[in-house]
Amino acid sequence: MTVASATPHPPLQHPAPAWNLHWLTPARCRILLVLVLLLDSLGHVHYLNHNCPADLSGDEAQYWDWSRNLDWSYYSKGPLVAYIIRASCAVFGDTMQGVRYPAVAFGAATSILVYLLTRRLFGSDRLALGAVLLNHIVPMFVAGSILMTIDPPMFFCWALATYLAAGALFEEKWWDWPLAGAAIGFGFLAKYAAMLWFVGLLIFMLADRPSRARLRSPGVWIAFLISLAMTTPVIVWNHQHGWASLRHVAHQTGATGGALKRGNFFEFFGSQVGVIGPVLAVMMVLATIRAIRDRDDPFRRKLLFLVSIGVTFWLMVMSISFFTKVQVNWPAPAYFTLMILAAYFIATRLHARETWKPWRMWFWGTVVLGVVTIPIAHDSARLFPLIRFVDATFHKKINPANVDLIGRLRGWSLLGDHVSRELESLGDSPFVLCDDYMQTAETAFYVKGRPKTYYAGSYYADAKRFTQYDMWPDRRLDQPSLIGRNAVYVGKGGPMPPDIAKAFARIEQLPELPVIVRGVTVKTFKTWRCCGFKGMSRGGGAGDY
Repeated sequence: MTVASATPHPPLQHPAPAWNLHWLTPARCRILLVLVLLLDSLGHVHYLNHNCPADLSGDEAQYWDWSRNLDWSYYSKGPLVAYIIRASCAVFGDTMQGVRYPAVAFGAATSILVYLLTRRLFGSDRLALGAVLLNHIVPMFVAGSILMTIDPPMFFCWALATYLAAGALFEEKWWDWPLAGAAIGFGFLAKYAAMLWFVGLLIFMLADRPSRARLRSPGVWIAFLISLAMTTPVIVWNHQHGWASLRHVAHQTGATGGALKRGNFFEFFGSQVGVIGPVLAVMMVLATIRAIRDRDDPFRRKLLFLVSIGVTFWLMVMSISFFTKVQVNWPAPAYFTLMILAAYFIATRLHARETWKPWRMWFWGTVVLGVVTIPIAHDSARLFPLIRFVDATFHKKINPANVDLIGRLRGWSLLGDHVSRELESLGDSPFVLCDDYMQTAETAFYVKGRPKTYYAGSYYADAKRFTQYDMWPDRRLDQPSLIGRNAVYVGKGGPMPPDIAKAFARIEQLPELPVIVRGVTVKTFKTWRCCGFKGMSRGGGAGDY
């Protein structure tokens, strides 16, 4: 990954290189890029179509259920993911593959943007290919190329805006500003955090003298106004629904109700090292420090651009982790530029043979680990025989279910079949009632006929959070049309909640439904047959987050 600069800057000189890549011409780099992306995409499609062990995640199923009720926006997120899934399912059907194919497409498109941005900044196809390959050994990005959540479209929009901003800043392509604004606008319609991209951009433009003058020109402000105008659907929907999203996001980010006891900083920090890999994490830190300190680097302005976009967002997410629980995927957009920064660091600072030697074992170990992790990430049950071997050999008692990385994605189709059979035995117009919104969405997708399902959590005396199901009038549990009907109730795992028991004339617990993978029970579902629904009304304690 040596940098063969096509920019006005002179190419960097490296004594005694650790590797010789002169054979890797720009044309060959582009051919390799196409081959890598083609094989990667075909591999994902094959995985999804041949005995895929991972059913839809709760979020994927929820977004699919949203797509059956297209609207200006939704309780916790913007509308883009629902429209993308509906478009895909219109072509491929309401299937697991139909839901997930867009994630494969977004993953490939984002990799192309990694290549294009790296080449735009440094004029090197070799470095661009290296950055793409580096991204393909990160477990977080492997999962993001399969699971169709809000992250793939938002990540793509973030990447596209960054690529366009680089053209506007360093090549004076003024028409890239409105396009960048539109990209962030679409990103916001997937995930509200997309608007924070402007914070990193502003920090760079304030710190960079040539860019500072551009703050007096209309380009960047046009971009911001365009992205702001594209928030209209979300604002209109929220105005109609009591600003539900605002309250939800405020609680989730700790802006309201945040406290140190709710934070998970150490868990967050450890999870980031885990999903990126300790060696790559260290290289990102060193690359960032080097970019800030090395004033003689001919690409310093462009390196600081990458630092500003990535590190600013990462630090904002980290600060939230002190006051509320941050999910492992929240800082993912930061790594779009930080991985390019790490690739540049490897190509320039570690290029010399003596400099590279101490890192060689650790780096290739990370590559091997990343490659080995890919099939495990696709089906972590492949580890079960190894765990049994360790248990038998070293008498280390490990429950395989505890290391099943995709455990939460297993068994939903099995549950759907089970609930479908029970509904057939319950007479006329039975319905499905669930403890939480993810179960509600999963059963909506996997139960025969894909019925409307109902969420009970916000109706308990100690009410759980509101969800999109509380926004839809036809999903309310105080509807007269539900009175007297029978139901199958899907519990969370504990005993029957007293609020559910009171809501029916008679209940009967059904045999537990184990999900068995390679001889290991990875989870168990509890269900009840419920007769004669009396109705449920929401008390004043229901959470609005």
